[in-house]
Amino acid sequence: MVKIVIILYFSLACTLLNAQELHIVTEDFPPFNFQQEGVTKGLASEVVTAVLHEANLDADIRFYPWARAYMLALHQKNHLIYSMARIPEREDLFYWVGSISPYQTSFYKLTSRHDIKINSLEDAKRYLVGVSLADVTTVYLQEKGFSKLQMVPDDTQNLHKLTAKRVDIIAYEENSFLHKLNEQNLNPQDYERVWRVQDLTDELYMALNRNSDITLFTKLRKALQRIKDNGVYEGIHRRYLNCQISGDCQ
Repeated sequence: MVKIVIILYFSLACTLLNAQELHIVTEDFPPFNFQQEGVTKGLASEVVTAVLHEANLDADIRFYPWARAYMLALHQKNHLIYSMARIPEREDLFYWVGSISPYQTSFYKLTSRHDIKINSLEDAKRYLVGVSLADVTTVYLQEKGFSKLQMVPDDTQNLHKLTAKRVDIIAYEENSFLHKLNEQNLNPQDYERVWRVQDLTDELYMALNRNSDITLFTKLRKALQRIKDNGVYEGIHRRYLNCQISGDCQ
């Protein structure tokens, strides 16, 4: 009888463990999440890692093009995705663990393109806009009636299309844009921010597949709140701000 109880106990423990196995997906989106020599880095990545530590959870962070990461998190149980904008179209598709970083999105053009004038969102509709598959910017611009959208798998391709004058403007998160220019050895003076998209200036989130174990969601949500309460979250953000000022965010 004792042996049966022990076997049942371990069987149940293994079932619960497997039910809560967590998978984390994201994209290359510096300075929020990126890899350097195989090591996961970035402001948002540090927050996610701190949450895992606080929740006593272990999970690998896997990098994919955004469209694939998004589809995995949308359809696969116990898949968590970051850094994701929380928009009405996505509200009921995920469990929203919580915000992990502010972000600001703007339209950019080449400095040499004096013919491009944007003083409103409506003005931007006149131009050919480079966007990425399944990205929040793409969804937003489509909802706003933008018809001149050229889609590519990732934002780096958009930047090169802008540089080659194959699109007129692109929408990019401001901190990420500066980081990407440096990464691609491009001169920031060759590019100009022409309009901030206020509706895409808010917070980035951690979000969990809607069919995931509710106990896993609760554990992650409480862990995020604890690191916000105990100063860990603020410390990560402060260190990030200091590195942005010094230019040393490696």
